[in-house]
Amino acid sequence: MKPQNMCDIMHQSRRLFITKSIPVCTLGCLGLSQIFASANNPDIMKKPVHKFNKKTGYTYEQAYRFRARLYADRMKRIAGYLGHDNLVDALKKSTEDYYTSIATYKPENTLQDFVRPFYEDEGYKTILTIEVIENREDLVSWRVTECLNAKVFRELDAAEIGFATLCHGDESWAKAFNPNIRFSRTKTLMEGYDCCDHCYRI
Repeated sequence: MKPQNMCDIMHQSRRLFITKSIPVCTLGCLGLSQIFASANNPDIMKKPVHKFNKKTGYTYEQAYRFRARLYADRMKRIAGYLGHDNLVDALKKSTEDYYTSIATYKPENTLQDFVRPFYEDEGYKTILTIEVIENREDLVSWRVTECLNAKVFRELDAAEIGFATLCHGDESWAKAFNPNIRFSRTKTLMEGYDCCDHCYRI
């Protein structure tokens, strides 16, 4: 049954956050697709499930917004103790570390291996709208014209926190996957531009 009022929404959202909590960097695509994965798994419907694993009726945006609001509020409070600039610097460093940790380097890793999930993974396809400009073995460039992360963090007046937590790690991620990948970008939706202009070369 869908929640009928705001109290129910917040109550169930809190349970969603606790039981499905993952590192905030994975707001980008790595986690929320799993929240909704049970909807496509008929085996789950054939047997009773634990209350923690019951399906929810949330959209991606509702789930993102709830989690981002909690995160942004906590970061703003921490900034009151550390100072805003110190917080942003710490977030950027931890984001670099995190994105490096999720990449699996192999000598045979290609540029196409790196970008393939952006075209095929349902999580990425849901929260990002990508216009491919070039897609070659040695060069991939695209324009991201919609990003749910940017939309939510900007609406929460937390774009700088969102950038430091999410966008800042893109170069580290590519480099950890294959040190020969060179990443460049001049603008992002998170910063208020009309697109994110990603370019990858190898």
